[in-house]
Amino acid sequence: MWLEFNQVDRIHKVWGRERGMHPYLNVGVHLARKWVPRLKWYICENNLVLSEEYPRRVLGHIFRVIRRVCTHQDFRRRIEGLDRKQRENFESCCKYFVDILRTHARPLVLRVDLYLEREAKTAARDGLLGQAEEKFIRNLREDRIIPDVIGYIVRREDSYDRGIHLHLMVIVDGAKHCKSYALAEIVKEYWIQECVGSPELASGFNCYLRKHQYLFAGIGHVHYADQGALTGVREAIRYLTLTDCHFLLPESFGKNLRKGQPPRQPKGKRRGAPRRFGNDVSVAEHILLGKGTNSQPTGHRRQ
Repeated sequence: MWLEFNQVDRIHKVWGRERGMHPYLNVGVHLARKWVPRLKWYICENNLVLSEEYPRRVLGHIFRVIRRVCTHQDFRRRIEGLDRKQRENFESCCKYFVDILRTHARPLVLRVDLYLEREAKTAARDGLLGQAEEKFIRNLREDRIIPDVIGYIVRREDSYDRGIHLHLMVIVDGAKHCKSYALAEIVKEYWIQECVGSPELASGFNCYLRKHQYLFAGIGHVHYADQGALTGVREAIRYLTLTDCHFLLPESFGKNLRKGQPPRQPKGKRRGAPRRFGNDVSVAEHILLGKGTNSQPTGHRRQ
């Protein structure tokens, strides 16, 4: 606990913004701000000297405050509301991806993080960059950034180091495209050059560069019966729907999680060759929705 409190000086830049913090972080920051300066007199090699009575007494007080605040009815109600929203968003986005798999057997998944820099960070907190975000989502939906987009999930987040930024999953027709890195670069550059307007005010990160670090990447082609790739998609969606951000954006910013419309289900016989594992998506439903399945895991190669 002391090691965590002792790192609170890394977020000195956000003093005065406590009201907008996540409830748990708000409690910790208030306590750290009050007690860390007093406890620093009892540090030896970056460890708190608990053989002294004063630091033991202070830590006991901190534990009691945390317990009292975090078990209060109002606090618990707020946390339960955030947890419920996270659960609902996760389930909704997983169902959305399964709906895409009903019409596209092997979609191509891109993941990109989009950031703001310098003066644009302050402008974003003042709500002045909504037009850039709206332009980006609208043109992505209308295939004006990259072609053959069949779905997307966008989450807006506010953190003390990055400020307001976007986490993005784009789903492209995998029957027509295979170059996930190149497409993600186009998306990133469009945000920088066309939406914000300058590489000095915006940046981005192509998550394909970190693909090898994920146990299950969920980037590239995702076959509807590939358990590994689907597990990667599930974990990516879990991250995209988190509500435990550093700061909770005000309601005036609108929805922080947005996604496309489910594709229309084709009527009559499906075009093209029959699916190797049948037309059902039971493996995807099992992994993404937690439904039971009798389908066997496949070793379908991930791209």
